[in-house]
Amino acid sequence: QKRLLDLVVESVQDSNVEDFFVAITQNTPKTAGYCKSVGYKTVETPGKGYHEDLHYLLLSYPEFVSIACDIPFLRSEHINAIVDAYLAHRVSITGAVPLATMPKGITPSYTFEYGGKTLVSCGINVVTRSEDSIPFIFDDPRIAININTAEDLSVAQKMVE
Repeated sequence: QKRLLDLVVESVQDSNVEDFFVAITQNTPKTAGYCKSVGYKTVETPGKGYHEDLHYLLLSYPEFVSIACDIPFLRSEHINAIVDAYLAHRVSITGAVPLATMPKGITPSYTFEYGGKTLVSCGINVVTRSEDSIPFIFDDPRIAININTAEDLSVAQKMVE
């Protein structure tokens, strides 16, 4: 069995993204050790929270693709599509799918309203210093499945089978 981190890294490596690193914190020593053992580059963040760590990374990187490492159905095509959206608009991009398309049994981690629709954040974003942000709506609702609970894992495993 592969780790979720490895699935995400494979998708990144197969995409048009030039380079990547895994953000680690003092709270993730096993992840740091694993990354070192397999040769993934890492950058340490303060580990005070997702948004705080993004702001920390923006100090060194004015724009980057942020991908949560718990998205089992992420593919290189998803990454390329959100990067293309960024290149077209040059603002921060939030990957999303319509809530109405989510598979049964999956509880979204984060939803937001945009254009009269409820969208589910996918955990793949282009982060920039721009004050503006727009959603990129994926056609594939599986991209919004992230593994946070045993139930999420069970639903994802059934979808793979």
